[in-house]
Amino acid sequence: MYSVVAERLVRLVLEADHRPLTDHEQQEFKESKQFLKNFYREKEKLAAMSYIAYATEDHEWQHEICSEVEKLKGE
Repeated sequence: MYSVVAERLVRLVLEADHRPLTDHEQQEFKESKQFLKNFYREKEKLAAMSYIAYATEDHEWQHEICSEVEKLKGE
């Protein structure tokens, strides 16, 4: 899901260099941008939690976090 949204956002940004975006495209741009903000916020949170799990040698928790990262990436 991430790559589809990221690719669409890039296409919209590039298209906006050549012409004004339609109302529908502007809405897609806003939604894509919000999705990616949420994605990276969650990814950073999981990275921080993974570090804590590693530092505290909580391997079970770290494994659970890795599973969440895979889900987030759509794997």
